[in-house]
Order: sequence, then C-alpha cells, then structure tokens
Amino acid sequence: MLCHGADEDPPWLATEFVPGPSLGEAIRTYGPLDVRRLGVFLAAALRQIHLAGLVHRDLKPSNVMLSDGGPVIIDFGIARAYEDTRLTGSGPVGTSGYIAPEYLGHGRFDARSDVFALGAVLAFAASGRSPYGTGHPAAVDVRVLSEEPDLTGIDAPVAHLLRACLARDPAERPTSARLGTELSGLSGGAPPWPPPVLAAEIARRTREAAEQVGYVPTVGDSPDDPLRGTRTRTAARPVPPPHPQRPTHPHPESLPQRSSRPDPPLSQGSSRPAGAGRRRLPRRKMLLGLAALSTAGAGAYRVADLFQDEPPDPRQNWHFAPVREMGEAVMAGGTLYLGSHENSNLYAVDASTGRQRWVYEAESRMAHKPAVLGTTVFAASWENKLHAVDITTGRRRWSVPLAGPEGGAVAAGDKLVYARAPDGYLYGLDPATGRRRWRFRTGEGMPTGRTPVAAGTVFVMTNDGLLHAVDGSTGRSRWKFSATGDTTSGSPAVHGGTLCLGTEERWVHALDTASGEQRWKRRLGGAIGDVHVQGDAVYVHCQDQFLYALDARAGTQRWRCQIGPGTEGVAVDGDTVYAGRSHPTKLLALDSRTGKPRWEVRLRNPSALPWGEDHARISSEIHVSGRDVYFTALGLYSFRIGP
Repeated sequence: MLCHGADEDPPWLATEFVPGPSLGEAIRTYGPLDVRRLGVFLAAALRQIHLAGLVHRDLKPSNVMLSDGGPVIIDFGIARAYEDTRLTGSGPVGTSGYIAPEYLGHGRFDARSDVFALGAVLAFAASGRSPYGTGHPAAVDVRVLSEEPDLTGIDAPVAHLLRACLARDPAERPTSARLGTELSGLSGGAPPWPPPVLAAEIARRTREAAEQVGYVPTVGDSPDDPLRGTRTRTAARPVPPPHPQRPTHPHPESLPQRSSRPDPPLSQGSSRPAGAGRRRLPRRKMLLGLAALSTAGAGAYRVADLFQDEPPDPRQNWHFAPVREMGEAVMAGGTLYLGSHENSNLYAVDASTGRQRWVYEAESRMAHKPAVLGTTVFAASWENKLHAVDITTGRRRWSVPLAGPEGGAVAAGDKLVYARAPDGYLYGLDPATGRRRWRFRTGEGMPTGRTPVAAGTVFVMTNDGLLHAVDGSTGRSRWKFSATGDTTSGSPAVHGGTLCLGTEERWVHALDTASGEQRWKRRLGGAIGDVHVQGDAVYVHCQDQFLYALDARAGTQRWRCQIGPGTEGVAVDGDTVYAGRSHPTKLLALDSRTGKPRWEVRLRNPSALPWGEDHARISSEIHVSGRDVYFTALGLYSFRIGP
C-alpha cells in the first residue's frame, strides 16, 4: 500500500508497515532457509528498483524484511541514480561481505553491483554464514577481491546460480530478471511462502502490530502471478493533515503516468568524470523509486507501469576463445562456424550455449571467414587448400589445393562455392566434389575481406582497386568498375540491389548491382575503413572516428556518431545498429534513426592480447539472432540483449 505527495512541498511518502523480522534476524534465530522462493521475490524487487533508475548500494540481510506476502527491501539511505555511480566521499559505502569487488577496487557501482550483493544475501540465507567469512571489515574486503566465495552446504543448482552472481567480473553476473527466471525454473519448483518455520513468528508480529495501530489484514483474491503471493492488505491509518493537492484516499493506480524512459545503467567501464560531485536525486524520482521496493503489496507491481519497457540490459552469455585470436564467424542453423588465425582448427560452436560441437583440424591455420552451403561448411587454410567439412560431424568431405601463397577466401552461392585465391583467380567449384567448374582471372592479386554474392553474381575486388562482377554460373564477366585515382579500402557490401565500396581518399561509391552504373558518390571526413549496406541505409566506418549513416538511394547523410578509433563490424536489427570497436574492444548499440548511443559493453580485455590493430580488424564481425548478439574480435562473444 502506497500513499505519496511526490510533487508537494515538502514531499512525503507513506509505505506499508512490515511486521515480520529481518532476514538477518530470521537466519540467526531459525537457521538457513530454502532460498529459491526468497530469491525469486528479491530478484523481482531488485529489478523494480533498477527500473526506477536507482541502485540500492547497501543490500544486506538486515535490509530485507520478511512478511507473509514476501520479502521487502528497505533502507535507501545511500541509494543513488544509475548515473551517479562514481562515489566521491571519503569513507566506504555499504557493508563488508556484500560490497561488490568493482567498488572495492575502483569505486564503481551499478546495477550489477546490487546483483553481487543479492548473491551474498542469498548465500547467507541458504547457509547461515557470509560467503566471505567474518572478521575485520578490511580482511573481509580482501577475501572478496581475492578469494572464491564459500558456498559449502548449499544445494548444487542454487550454488551454481549464486556463484554467477558473485563473479568478480560484473559482465559475468546475470541480470536480476534472469536470476529470478532461473531460480523459479529449478527442478522441484520454488517452495511456498512464508516458510513454515517463520509463519508463526510473522503471524505473532502481525497481531501485535494490529493491536497497537489498528492494522486490519484482509484476504483478497490475488492475480494469477506467482510472484505476488496470496494476500493483499488494507490498513486503518491516520488521516494526513488537510492539503489542497493531497487526496484523502490516494491509490497507486492514480499516480501520474511518466512518459520518458528511465535512465539506462552505466555501461561497462564507464564512470562519471573525475572530480564530479554526487548528483542529488530528483525528489520525485526517489519517491517513485521507493514505491517499487516491496513485492508484498499489489502496488509494488503496478508502480512498474509508470515506466516504459526496460531498456536492453546486455549481458555476456558466454565467451569462446580456445586460442588468442579467432577469425570471422558465419552462422547457420543455430551454430557458429569460425577458424583460428593462430592454429589449424575450424570450430563449430553452439550459438545458445557457447559449447564446442566439434573441431576440424587442417594442415595449417585457417585463413578467413568460412561459408556454409547445404550441409557443408567450407574454409580456406594457409597451406593453400579449400576444405569441405560436414556440418553435423565435423568430418572432412574433401579438400582441394588453391594456387598462390597464404591461402584464400571462400563464399557460397545457391549452387556453387567460390574460392578467391591469391594467384589472381576466382574459382567456381562443385560443392559436392570440389571439382572446378570455371575460373576467372582478375589480372591482379585480391586483398583480404568479403566476397559478396547476390542475385547470381560474385563481386570481387583486386589490389589495384578494380571491382569485378562475375556471373556465378559461368564465370564470365558481367561488368567492372574502377574508382579512378582512388585506392579502395575494406570490402564491397551488397544489399537490395545496391553495392557500396569505400576509398582511402574518403569517397563512398554506390553502384547498381545489375549494371555497375554509379548511383552516387559522397566524400566523408576520413579514409573509409569499411562499408555496410542494410535496408535503405549505408553505414560507413571512417578513420575520423565517426560512424556515418547515409541514405542508400541518394547518399545524403542521415547522421554521424563519434565512437572512437578501430571501429569494425556493423549489424542492424529493427531500430538498433550494433557496431564493434577494436581499441578498446566494445560492442555498441545506436538508434538507427538518430545515431544516438543507447548502450555499450566492453569485452573482457581482449585488447591486452599481443596482436596488432590489423589482426583485430580482420576478425571483427557481428551477428544478430533473436535477442542475442554475437561479436567476433580476437574471440567469440555472445550477448543477451532482451528478456
């Protein structure tokens, strides 16, 4: 039950009295609990806190009150808005054993830090002891930074989830929503609430409270929602002093609607500028945020309706990197296929779990991005061979030599597979046998990069800047294009009848794929790094550190966004542009209509590996499938961007 005067002077907030004990008191008195239901409740409450744009920063057993309808998170004395996560005070904030390592080490605190604290709270409730022991606060803090949590005696499935919450790397922790889902999905289901050992104590305290303040519990039909418990409450309460703007009987449903999206959490690795003071939280946001804390009353869930849908909270699902540098990946049928520039292996990786399905070993390291046609994956290796591998078993079907040094590249059409060799030839091969159907001489060597295939045409670039359009069935030339006086850079990109390529002289050329006629050209602010065509837009990486969006029909600039150096890879899904950056390696999300940044996440320090910028640039690519984004940059990463 919630009453408030968020817009009044002074602002006021009245919330429900919780008659039960704190979680800390309950564990000390009655011993450990089955925490599956408790965890579902607290994860839901924490999600509401974060939806309100807040981080709690001091979640611990004494700040969790227990009632017959569920636990309630209290004490927001040091809560802050998402944006205000770099602390400037002189003393520590929080309670040792529940303070996240990123705050202890770097003074950073965000929603993921609350998840760490929740993991420690649930570990305490499940075992009766702190996962990092007791003693002097400084000693406990050292254990948080350097030791693994002690989860002895906790059921293995629960311990597995808690260990993820207590990961020292914030990127490895689940979101509060994901934690609640996984806890509720454990075998055996979540136990009823309240636990039998606490039911009598909560009932006793409820009776005492009713005698003192006229509290009248009433039983009502609850919605079919397992998180809301089985009770709602009304209470006799003192009537507030008269006020012209204050309703006599306010209800959560009557709260004014808020149209703006809550401020997103800080991305990984970001912080407020050095020396920035602590921003005071707007009083209305604090009051409405506090209203979202309880999972016991019906108002707790209705308050969430004040805010629009939760912004994506990208979390790293998994990271696959058996060696220090992985090549570009191709996705087909829920599997990612990619080779290594460091060893001779071609890997098949389950896209949902990151587990290796099989590995194929060639005679030398893999060259570039593989291609899939039917039930075969094709990959070129640096011993000048093209390999055909069964996608189910990982066994070799055939291999054929390719002329020239340092391997080649491969692409797949509807009926043939195409190999681009360093000797200046493009080959069309039978995918079943590897037998050559035709070859096309470009006259010059061909650089690394994409060999797009569209509408039965293979598009291949030469080192001297000549673009060839080759008939995919016969190997005959359809047309060719030369950006006179310019040095081409990157690879051509094709989509919807438009082909685009960039030059080091800062030009972007758009061609008709059927005729090769130039539709337009546009000069940008720096040498072109790479070009991607998606829908009615062209996305261009430039060495001026901007990502540009151009109209695919006219070449006019829609927007540009400065996202830093070493930018590689673009994928578009709906109204979001995903862009990769190599230095430091990050995955960024931009609004496709405006170019405004939505969020960014930093990968786990792949840039510290001993590889130069050119190597990182070769292996940067993005795939989007459903609510998952896969990013290849010196490793294969999976991010979940939605519930």
